[in-house]
Amino acid sequence: MAGGGKCTPTPKAIIHQKFGAKASYRVEEVHDSSQSGCPGLVIPQKGPCLYRCHLELPDFSVVSNVFKKKKDSEQSAAELALEKLGIRPQNDDLTVDEAWAEIVGRIKYIFSDEFLSAEHPLGAHLRAVLRRDGDCCGSVPVSVIATFDAKINSRCKIINPSVESDPSLVISYVIKAAAKLSDYIVASPDESSLRRKSPYPSEIVEALATHVSDSLLSREVAAVFIPCLGEEVVELDTLYISSDRHYLDSIAERLSLKSGNQVMISRTFGKASCGSECRLYSAIPNKSSDKSSEVSGSSNEDSSHIEKTRNARASYICGQDIHGDAILASVGYRWKSNDLDCDDLTVKSFYRICCGMSPNGIYKISRQAVIAAQLPSSFTTKSNWRGPLPREILCMFCHQHRLAEPVFSSSNAPVESLSDIFRSHKKLKVSGVDDADNDNLSRGKEDTPGSGIRFRCEVKISTKSQDLVLECSPRKFYEKENDAIQIASLKALLWFSKFFDDLDVEQPSDTDDDEDIKSSIPIVFAAPPIIQNEHSSESKTTNVPSAEKRVQSITNGSVVSICYSLSLAVDPEYSSDGESQSASDDIESNEDIMESEVDAEYSANCEPLIELIESNEEIEFEVGTGSMNPHIESAVTQMTVGEYASFSTTPPDAAEALILAASADTVTVRSLLSEHPTLNYSILLLGVKGPSEERMEAAFFKPPLSKQRVEYALKHIRESSASTLVDFGCGSGSLLDSLLDYPTSLQTIIGVDISPKGLARAAKMLHIKLNKEDYNVKSATLYDGSILEFDSRLYDVDIGTCLEVIEHMEEDQACQFGEKVLSLFRPKLLIVSTPNFEFNTILQRSTPETQEDKTESQLPKFRNHDHKFEWTREQFNNWASKLAKVHNYSVEFSGVGGSGEVEPGFASQIAVFRREASFVENVAEGSMQPYKVIWEWKKEDRDQKRLISD
Repeated sequence: MAGGGKCTPTPKAIIHQKFGAKASYRVEEVHDSSQSGCPGLVIPQKGPCLYRCHLELPDFSVVSNVFKKKKDSEQSAAELALEKLGIRPQNDDLTVDEAWAEIVGRIKYIFSDEFLSAEHPLGAHLRAVLRRDGDCCGSVPVSVIATFDAKINSRCKIINPSVESDPSLVISYVIKAAAKLSDYIVASPDESSLRRKSPYPSEIVEALATHVSDSLLSREVAAVFIPCLGEEVVELDTLYISSDRHYLDSIAERLSLKSGNQVMISRTFGKASCGSECRLYSAIPNKSSDKSSEVSGSSNEDSSHIEKTRNARASYICGQDIHGDAILASVGYRWKSNDLDCDDLTVKSFYRICCGMSPNGIYKISRQAVIAAQLPSSFTTKSNWRGPLPREILCMFCHQHRLAEPVFSSSNAPVESLSDIFRSHKKLKVSGVDDADNDNLSRGKEDTPGSGIRFRCEVKISTKSQDLVLECSPRKFYEKENDAIQIASLKALLWFSKFFDDLDVEQPSDTDDDEDIKSSIPIVFAAPPIIQNEHSSESKTTNVPSAEKRVQSITNGSVVSICYSLSLAVDPEYSSDGESQSASDDIESNEDIMESEVDAEYSANCEPLIELIESNEEIEFEVGTGSMNPHIESAVTQMTVGEYASFSTTPPDAAEALILAASADTVTVRSLLSEHPTLNYSILLLGVKGPSEERMEAAFFKPPLSKQRVEYALKHIRESSASTLVDFGCGSGSLLDSLLDYPTSLQTIIGVDISPKGLARAAKMLHIKLNKEDYNVKSATLYDGSILEFDSRLYDVDIGTCLEVIEHMEEDQACQFGEKVLSLFRPKLLIVSTPNFEFNTILQRSTPETQEDKTESQLPKFRNHDHKFEWTREQFNNWASKLAKVHNYSVEFSGVGGSGEVEPGFASQIAVFRREASFVENVAEGSMQPYKVIWEWKKEDRDQKRLISD
């Protein structure tokens, strides 16, 4: 199969060809605050991280512009340097014949005197083969050239794109190209080697011989032997490396091959899984058998033989067909080094690489919890997610399987206002809807009041030749673009995980109604020989709190922290065949009876054989997302902080690979696995953070309580025809932002908070919105200050709001705020909302209907771990009523979420204070101004800028 393709040398590659090590790149980080999205913001802002590159050449230097990626800044600097040199990169659109010609030229250069001393890894191989014994001296294995020369690989892809999936084709192309250099190179197709026809100059060889490292005189390297036959176990092996022979010869010896010339070298993999950069070594496939089968007509027999010799486990981890036995090793030459770099591997390394081939395994390894952790089935919030985010995992997965980078396509749509935006808050009833997968992040258009933008994301995964592998298109819209991207990534990962766990290579898995998935996955992945679905076991549990005796107070959305250990245990009472030693034959001799009694006494005195498999001093996970082994999560939800629990399960056969991937001593563990062991869990609950207030509320209320509070405030703004509004404790400006979505009489909006981070977010959001569209608002100001301090600039405003703020203070500070705002700020109307503590039992579902007695440990908790207090309806009414009476205000009580006429009342209770018209104090302007203006916007300034630009 032939094909064409572009192969354009990059500017950096051209600079390297001309200057080599004389070209020096230095990349610096640049933080552009102007890109923060909010000009005029007083708070120092660290903009997005950009990069600028300085390129030093012998005669001059250049500096690139700033870019989001380091590599782009380097290429830009190289391009500027080429412009100075008057060099234009050629856009090589090579034909197949031109690709062949370049391969021939490259091979000739590789065997030149100049390349022999090159710092390229291939140069180190060429120097090493000069130390080989006998006829192999100076003979270069073709697999070495095929593996380590990127230029030859790229040209081979032009000749045949299938090279990407079958690297062994490169070997045949190199031999074919070398045959055209018969006057210069001796090609031995049978031996799969190339040799220079004339020897290298003796002075060069002698000079190179003096640089041989003493560390290579003799060394043993631990490797992993992977037998072709699946029933044979993967075992630890030893390679004997020395300076007087090429390391491939040592590998060939273990594989029963004539020499290292016959060894096939895979691409690198495994660094993320086992910590070392590994390659797989096996015999070069014999292509001649395919040709003979075509002539003899015995293709069925040959294909059957090929299938029998295929090494399924080795093929799985390296992504290409491997036939015969294979060696997994970490040994090879690096750039700018004459030394052979070697790392010891273990059998555990192999199983971790196998585990890391699936998305589930990538997540497990990244969390350093191979058995305990598992890829979550849902994404709730970025703050609750632990480990690498779904998008990162998807990119790692694509890199692992040599797929193209995933392509994300985000789209957005406006959310229209509800026609009955002012529906009565009394009609909003509690909904008993469960917190479904990701529903708290998404809002249907019919459920969300106001206008705004919602996002959804489609992700496409393709091969490097742009053949579609998977297209995932969730239909739901989400409030944040990042959430849409992460959820689309997770959907794709879960689909891939199902493929790897279920070995379903014929039909794609069933998908939810809210997503479309298209796939051609069977042509990309080989079926894994090791099943990784480890949780299908039956368990027997001991020392775990009974669900009948204890309330499950740890609810979905809680983030828990645990310390745990997992051990494999075997009861010595049982023999290797799983039968009790007491189950002896009916007829026994006296001697047998005596031996049986001794064995029974020994068994009675022996303790169980226990081997620690995995432990973690502290790991966090979110309950209800499937991110933890279900046995662990089930136990933890029945525990209290500081409590210890232990239980055991019988691991299924499918869990063997994961157990070996987690254990340090695979020999002992394999022995225990043959004895019908139990997997013992020991867990200590270190801490619990309850589910976020927003998530709990979103599970029960549509629209969410935050939206209902905005509706409530809007109702009073319109009724009062207010023109000025101050939001006390504005945070990141969510209320001010939402108010802009509705037509109101407001002309001045003000926010006050003590959080610079929240104020910066509010400023950016308001800046974008106010400059994009025309609103009735003429000015907007954000102040950095405490709402416990009075600022005369905010005196006598039309309306003040303080929604879900006071509970974040100490209780005495909340009382202090009430005094200050009514006695000094004196707004005409003040709306204060705070959670109704009595409603928490419904939100948290912590008290079952059948339970009559409440213990102290079962009382409802606060909705947010940052809340300092939460008041009952009686406490809130007393606080508000006393303030109103003292400061000449009237007060009425209401709320949103639920009903004031049904117990336990509204979820969010609200007090509306109205100033009596007959009582107004005079406060001298400018007398007290402790607040600092950190951002200010005026409509007239914006209009002037527009006129100038026009």
